[in-house]
Amino acid sequence: MDENYFRQALKDHRFVYSAELVLGRDHAVEDFEHFINEAGKEESGVRTISVTDLPGGRPALPPEFVTGSIRDHGLTSIAHLSGKDGNRNFIEGRLHGLASLDVENILTMTGDAPSDGFEGRAKPVYDLDSVLILQMINTLRVGHGDGESTSTMTPFDFCPGAVVNPYKVRKADQMMQYYKLELKIASGAQYIITQLGYNLRKLYELKQYMHREGIDNVPVIPSVYVPTAKIARIMQKGNIPGCVVSDELINRLKKEKKPQRLERAALMVAAVKSLGFAGAHIGGFGLKYRDVMHIIETADIIGEAWKDRLDELIMAYPDEWYLFPEGPDGFSDPDGPYQVDSIDDKMPWVQNMCLAANRMFIDDNSVGAHFLQNRLGVDEKPPEGDNWRHGFWYSILRQARTYKKYHLGCVGCGDCIQDHMTYAGCSMGRCYKELRNGPCGGSRPDGTCEVDAEKPCVWTLAYQYTLAATQDPRKFATTLIPPRDWTLNRTNSLANRLADIDNHHRRKTLEIPFPELSAENTMLEGDNDACHRRTD
Repeated sequence: MDENYFRQALKDHRFVYSAELVLGRDHAVEDFEHFINEAGKEESGVRTISVTDLPGGRPALPPEFVTGSIRDHGLTSIAHLSGKDGNRNFIEGRLHGLASLDVENILTMTGDAPSDGFEGRAKPVYDLDSVLILQMINTLRVGHGDGESTSTMTPFDFCPGAVVNPYKVRKADQMMQYYKLELKIASGAQYIITQLGYNLRKLYELKQYMHREGIDNVPVIPSVYVPTAKIARIMQKGNIPGCVVSDELINRLKKEKKPQRLERAALMVAAVKSLGFAGAHIGGFGLKYRDVMHIIETADIIGEAWKDRLDELIMAYPDEWYLFPEGPDGFSDPDGPYQVDSIDDKMPWVQNMCLAANRMFIDDNSVGAHFLQNRLGVDEKPPEGDNWRHGFWYSILRQARTYKKYHLGCVGCGDCIQDHMTYAGCSMGRCYKELRNGPCGGSRPDGTCEVDAEKPCVWTLAYQYTLAATQDPRKFATTLIPPRDWTLNRTNSLANRLADIDNHHRRKTLEIPFPELSAENTMLEGDNDACHRRTD
């Protein structure tokens, strides 16, 4: 196997330039081939090519189609892998296929909502979210099919990465991104590539947060995207999920030509290089290889002079929230307190009722739980078969399903995580992607869903209700919820919980998967079997 340039460069602390190339619906890829042909000729240019996985939820070639060509040109690939189009078995199959192609670098993500395809809109799958895909990769790295199986297979040393959106406008949305980032790192992410954005203070605040939490030895590579005014307007309207674009940026883009747009990208590259990020992930519609090299070369010329042009790099959104107070240099003050103390909302009565019922009838040590377990006949051991799903007491529990259906949007998955979400609402019914380990990065600046602008993100509500209930929201950074158990579909979730056959007994508390490391080390050098998390 050829050396993995990307992985080795991160390990050696060399600043990495990668280019993101978007594959389309056509199997003819002349522009792609031209780009990598030019890149392959230049030893000191872009050596890593990142390839998208059906971006925008539209039909497109998968990254597997071109990874061989990338390698043939002496380059290293990063293959994107999302959960939107295939179930867990299909995703595992794709990973085996990528291993057979010697593709080590996998960028995991939940994926954009599916868009129109053959004869209409495609069905969303989302059987596994990005956290669970990382967990699957971990099992394949050591040669196990799953956590319960004794079957083995040929191990493959994947180098998995993950994505974070550091540009969220509202406190709840941003904190949930940070918490899910920690869960991704604890699940094995070895590097992080950010969502695109245009506020350097927000971007650097991510790095400050990671330092404060003791996870700054995970390499972070910011996305540097070159937009036109037209594309920026599309982003602002929410048609490209998760993007935060201010009116100020659009007004500037209207007056600019391509050289000015490339100049701003070069400013960002110079800044992230100076600020200690691990690399720059460069992209943009219609960018040629010479455009990317122009950005890199101009950034080298700019050097530290980006500090005199900070107004071009901090395109703040109105009423944007920051984790730290502002410092004298225009960035956040990393020595200041987290600005997260206030409780956003009072707990609605529905959630208060659910929490009270949970304490009395669902908590493992509650008198009510022991009483119901005895009446259901599941108090000594988990039941076998379905015979226990009959009788007076089982029928009584159906009333709980009716209550959850009308007040929480329950769809009857039988594998409920409402207690984890502080009864904010059913993530199977009120999250388009049916996510179980925190939000995607696609919500709009006002906190609404990328698919339905009239609906608040249910994970935002989970954060707010957790604070209102005086619970610790850091549970979202440490608790791994297993994939949905489809054998429980359309059964009574409360009965399943009492019988201890749902996800509750399979949840795990995760810690960062590497031992104590100095600031000079990266997690790529760590021991994946060790667990340590630094606290300040």
